[in-house]
Amino acid sequence: MLSARLRWAFVAAAATILSWQLFLPPIVGLADQGDFARVIGLFGFGPADRSTEYAFVAGKYVPDKTFRLRVYEQATSEYIFTGAAVLLNKLLSKDGSLDITVMGLVHVLAFLYAFYRLLRAIPPPLWIVALIILTDVGYAAYWNSFYAEPASLIFFLLLLAESIPICRTPKVSTAQAVRWFLWAFLWVLSKPVNTPEGILLAFFAFRIFASRRIAIAGAGLIAAAAAVNIFTVPTPNTWPTVYDQVFLAILPESQHPAQDAHALGLPQEWLKYSGTGAWSKGNNLYQGVASGLIGKQITNGAIARFYLARPGRIWRHAKRILPVAFSLRPEWCGNFERSAGLLAGARSQAFNVWAGFHEHWLTPIGKAILIALMTAPFVCIAAWFRWPMRRRFIEFFGILGLCCLMSFVVAICGDAWDNVKHLFLFNLLLDTWMVTGVAVLFQSARNALHSYRYNP
Repeated sequence: MLSARLRWAFVAAAATILSWQLFLPPIVGLADQGDFARVIGLFGFGPADRSTEYAFVAGKYVPDKTFRLRVYEQATSEYIFTGAAVLLNKLLSKDGSLDITVMGLVHVLAFLYAFYRLLRAIPPPLWIVALIILTDVGYAAYWNSFYAEPASLIFFLLLLAESIPICRTPKVSTAQAVRWFLWAFLWVLSKPVNTPEGILLAFFAFRIFASRRIAIAGAGLIAAAAAVNIFTVPTPNTWPTVYDQVFLAILPESQHPAQDAHALGLPQEWLKYSGTGAWSKGNNLYQGVASGLIGKQITNGAIARFYLARPGRIWRHAKRILPVAFSLRPEWCGNFERSAGLLAGARSQAFNVWAGFHEHWLTPIGKAILIALMTAPFVCIAAWFRWPMRRRFIEFFGILGLCCLMSFVVAICGDAWDNVKHLFLFNLLLDTWMVTGVAVLFQSARNALHSYRYNP
């Protein structure tokens, strides 16, 4: 009874902290860097003030079908929350406009449910850690936005909360299996960048569930989400990412730019565009698309083959990204409305302990963290043989580490622009992996001390 009351107290604390940030003036959110139209545009709304992009949070959205960009839309489970916000807004709005805090409210309610489920799955000492991390402004600012990251975080937490009990029980119930596959499906579908992790989860399902029928059906569901992500990517979305990766990463980092240009099939005269991005002045994106050089000859697949043939280049690129890789807060997206009277791009300094920890403590040891992630699978293999009774949890921890490392590689090699936002999933997985690892080490040390006391 005391544990249940304490759990609800933590949920209430999370609700209070988030409400303070998101709903009390000046509200905290995350400015649009161009992606909002891909989500809210489908529902027929656009910002009342379009001049707020990047610098300020747009607080009001009005019916505006011209804001929609069909060519850039892709199915996402974030539509569930956006649709719920639009329906709720019909009850709350008097003039038909949609306040960004209505979107925030829907996100927060869903998050609090996921947070409650997580607290039920983890021991009480970790509740404080979960509260500090998940109410940090680095994550919370996304709630007042139309990005797809909130869906990725919420459904991951639900998947995590379901996975932990499954790792503890010798027999998984049908209800647990259904929930696990549902959360996995919705998590993978939230963002295309989650696709590789979905493929890993589909294979992992056969290790978790004894019933072959359930495993096949669930793995098929996850694979369907991955397939939707792969085969419904809007072609125009790939052009900027390809251009950025070539001209902001491969060529600027190359010791032999001419050779790399030749390997990609890029004319030598295009070397002069090295250092330009798809959204910066002086780029040659549209000529590249018109000529077929970008999107037909040089594609994401071609870039993947380039890196796979030169794995050392991935490490070189990773070292270049490390200074910003562990940041939870996009540099050029402001947190406040223009009416707050703050400078353009101003960021909230409240509830940023965990974001500060990332920037001041994790960034300096970035190389060590990546090396730890790369060596972790070998440690897990050794532990798998050493502790057969804990194999399911060891496998889950190993999968978590692999997903974290994979999300990092996919983010940095998939685009070279807006890296902090693209690394959102990496940092979420990293936080989970680190906390889990520390908890396991602490518990192991505690068990060893207990054993020593009673069996000296």
